Amino acid sequence: MAAFGLHLGTCSACLAVYRDGKTNVVANDLGDRVTPAVVAFTDHDISVGAAAKQGIIRNASNTVCHVKRLVGCRMDDPQVKQYKETSNVIVANESGIPVFEVDHKGKTVRYTPSHIMELIYKKMLETAQSHGGAGIKDTVIAVPPEFSATRRHLISEAATKAGFNILRVVNEPSAALLAFDVGQLDQTEHFKALVYRLGGTSHEATVLEVQHGMYRIVANVADSQFGGDKFTDVLQDFLISEFNRQFRCNMRENKRSVTKLSLAAERCKHALSTLIHTECAVDSLFDGCDFHYTMSRARFESLCLPLMVRCTSLIEQVLQKAGCGKEDIAKVVICGGGAKPPIVKKAIGDFLSSSSFINSIPEDEIIAIGAAKEAAILVGSSVSENAGTQKQPLNTSFKILPKSVCIKVSKDELEVVLPQYSLAPTRRQHTLTLSSSQTSIVMEIYQADDPADMESASLVAKMVLKDLPPGSTVKSNFHLRREGDLHVTCNEVTSDKCESVIIPCH
Repeated sequence: MAAFGLHLGTCSACLAVYRDGKTNVVANDLGDRVTPAVVAFTDHDISVGAAAKQGIIRNASNTVCHVKRLVGCRMDDPQVKQYKETSNVIVANESGIPVFEVDHKGKTVRYTPSHIMELIYKKMLETAQSHGGAGIKDTVIAVPPEFSATRRHLISEAATKAGFNILRVVNEPSAALLAFDVGQLDQTEHFKALVYRLGGTSHEATVLEVQHGMYRIVANVADSQFGGDKFTDVLQDFLISEFNRQFRCNMRENKRSVTKLSLAAERCKHALSTLIHTECAVDSLFDGCDFHYTMSRARFESLCLPLMVRCTSLIEQVLQKAGCGKEDIAKVVICGGGAKPPIVKKAIGDFLSSSSFINSIPEDEIIAIGAAKEAAILVGSSVSENAGTQKQPLNTSFKILPKSVCIKVSKDELEVVLPQYSLAPTRRQHTLTLSSSQTSIVMEIYQADDPADMESASLVAKMVLKDLPPGSTVKSNFHLRREGDLHVTCNEVTSDKCESVIIPCH
């Protein structure tokens, strides 16, 4: 079974696929793991992604960016007014709804934000199907927690029209935690976690409570006036000043030159996330003059240092709103493409010095991977089960495991696999390596109110695998299904011998 996790941000989109027990990001036709969320209209065709972004210099008035900001908005919403002030594309009023007015194939046409998102989703589906994902359509998408039910529905509807089968819409902070299996491997854990996301034009911090493998948003604060593009703007302003100083001119009034330098500044910013220094070069930038400048990370970070106050102040706000202090945050996840510069992680790390930071996945891939893991849980159920859940509202009731599920393998004590009150659906895997003299295994499955008390535990199933290769590995998968039944599969890796059982856990 396989499924997708999809995250469409303000500036870029990322698609991850769960298949054969693994979750991986799907690269596009250029080999990039993240695709720009940009759509361009020309006299010949419609381009989406990197090609559309590269053509923005010559086709700015017909290139739509940051469409996510306008989905579900009315014409009188403040963000629409702000968008109109900064965008080169005409935003017209159509029955109170903002629409993009562009020239395409010699005609002036209008596209709603939902239609633009549909074009981006189609590009992502084409990318997936051309890179080994043919036939896979089941998808979980992630959206900001502050999005209303209307905006969530419009995004889900756009993805459905593009060809995806939407299983669920999840919150981005929850997907970020799930990407690292926070609270999933040991469901007895109970703590607070912070998810900090810095996107291209978005900025938010969320405090979540993790308990019994479930995530509950305690507080969320978003700052729509700040994003990773502010770092690009600071770098761009410096490079413009440097160009004007070198050539004794003023290029600020030339929009095309400023756009060319903005793209170069963005590439330079991304390069400095991994390099100590990089070359920023633009041919024929202004009045026939070529511009070349070697930018160091130290210089870039000194330029961006004043912006760090905005990052830490947002965390202060969400902590205050959640009614907790820095010391109450056990784990921190930093995500979003704008959070790639090391100075961002260092500033937050110094601010939350007592917390544990999880950062083993690239920041702009975290949410998509978490969504794919959620999709993996959902596709583990039967076809008929999925068909039923698709019609349910998002805030539906869930089954809870009434007793702990434990196993006993050649020992006199119980090992907890699924803690009491685990939320269905959920999955766990148990791995056992046989000794060099062992050729069989007997796994007893118990339900218990108190795993420490063997006398109170009740035996519910026994699984036996015989004639196994000595020293082999046995993997047992425990899948607590949505309706509350537990499906256990015990599989020896080398010989592929397998036993399975379904246990009612009502």
